[in-house]
Amino acid sequence: MRKVVQKLAKRWCRAQIARTLPGVVEEVAAYAARSNTTGTQWITLWMAVRGILKHRPEWILEAGTGSSTLVLAAAVQKLRREVPGYNGRIVSMESVREWLDLAEANLPDKYRDVVDIRFGPRERFDMAMFRGYCHSNIPAQDYSFVLLDGPSFTDEHGIAFCADVFRVMQLSQAPVIHGVSDGRASSVMVIQQLYGTGAARYWHGLYAAQFSLPRIDWRDGNLNTPRDFRCSPFGRLQFVKFRKRG
Repeated sequence: MRKVVQKLAKRWCRAQIARTLPGVVEEVAAYAARSNTTGTQWITLWMAVRGILKHRPEWILEAGTGSSTLVLAAAVQKLRREVPGYNGRIVSMESVREWLDLAEANLPDKYRDVVDIRFGPRERFDMAMFRGYCHSNIPAQDYSFVLLDGPSFTDEHGIAFCADVFRVMQLSQAPVIHGVSDGRASSVMVIQQLYGTGAARYWHGLYAAQFSLPRIDWRDGNLNTPRDFRCSPFGRLQFVKFRKRG
């Protein structure tokens, strides 16, 4: 059943992208043939396109360069044509030199004024009780949208999580960080633990999630919270330090 849901959803999302961004589906196919990569799934890409067109971010961080870069760039160019004064930009980070070289070689010329591809070897990024990894060398900008699709998040201790969205909170002054995650279930779980389930819902049938996270200084020990943990009458602990307060 899950595979059927995924197949139907991917087909529908691919068609929506083709209708919204004419020509980009063919560009993605050509890119994939040259780079020999599977790329980001269509479900995630359609979530990203919808988010970009809705929120109109001036700065977008793509964590994991690839064929997805073309789709994000096409969405930004659509906004540039249609919204007076909009001049969105994409910083696309890649942690593996081989993939970076492929991305730089295969990026169509028409997107080069939109996309800045950067090399950022992965680095450890810990927050609260969670062990993560993010791209190093992310330039400081007011990012308000993140596509979370890298870097590698396993190490000798097992599974960790992709932390670029939290690294962005140290770099950006945007009050809310919108975005999508391609798979990365451990990253979505961390978001849910910190912000609550409603912040990012994930289903294996879609293998993706979207989120809108208030930017907080999660290193601030003086946040207005009485406790870091809430305990239910049945002994269930819930981490609530960074939950939104009424």
